[in-house]
Amino acid sequence: MVPVRSARLSAALVCALVVGLTTGCAESAHEVPVRVAESPRASGASADGDVTHRRLPVEDYLLSPTENDRVERARSALIGTCMKRFGFDFTPNTPDYKKMSGQVSNRYGPTDTKTAAAHGYHPDQPRMGAREADAQKALSKDMKRVLGGSVDSSGKASPRTKESYRGIRIPKDGCSGDSDRRLTAGGGLIQDDAAAIAVNFESFEKSAADPRVKKVFAEWSTCMKEKKFSYATPLEAINDQRWRTDEPSVPEIATAVAEVECKQRYDVVGVWFSVESSYQRADIKAKAKRMARVRKGIDVAFRNAAAVVGE
Repeated sequence: MVPVRSARLSAALVCALVVGLTTGCAESAHEVPVRVAESPRASGASADGDVTHRRLPVEDYLLSPTENDRVERARSALIGTCMKRFGFDFTPNTPDYKKMSGQVSNRYGPTDTKTAAAHGYHPDQPRMGAREADAQKALSKDMKRVLGGSVDSSGKASPRTKESYRGIRIPKDGCSGDSDRRLTAGGGLIQDDAAAIAVNFESFEKSAADPRVKKVFAEWSTCMKEKKFSYATPLEAINDQRWRTDEPSVPEIATAVAEVECKQRYDVVGVWFSVESSYQRADIKAKAKRMARVRKGIDVAFRNAAAVVGE
């Protein structure tokens, strides 16, 4: 089966205890006590409080949109070539990762008035993987078997090592598994590593509980009350159940615009970004050997993919 990639971090997902991505995080960020240097209001923000142009330290150890794009295009090409050997004209759709931004976008909720006025708390980026999932629903049982290795009684592809189709041996885990082995040869990583994911998620939780961030949260909350909105923190506003709709409502947009104005007044996002970055740097240093292997693995996969797509 085509592996599900780690979704890019959004504030809403993190605030929901990041259930979808915390599985498999075998290495805890608490292996070594983390000490964070004091920097009460150090800011990584621009004059209007926007930090979406900045990179968090952990992004050096997560697949970037550019890296994901090259790996996915190579993976699609490899699967398409493999499927043709069995007489199938099937090439997976490649998600447009180039339209995705870095980890900071949407991480701290809305950060500029224009986006808040257009989208409220709804994401302003495309959802990855939907096209490929829809395409696979239309596959025949034989195509699924070749793609994923075999088909169980429910018709879902499942790994099997000794299968053939029309006299041709199906690779272990199908064409999908074969393409992944090509891209991961030599230790390549085509999915975000558990240790990097742990740093990414735990730093968010730690920073939100940090006294420096809580101080600007309190200032933000006072500002919101002046605008007739009652939330203790931006996280409460992001996770308001009223926003669980297909499209942003008028109250949602009004709330989002107000909170951006209050964030900018007290440099909430700038302080939050700076504090979270310091936690990440300390955590990465504590896991230096593991993180060096992660970076090397991403580089290897990137080169393997380049060899496939001719870049």
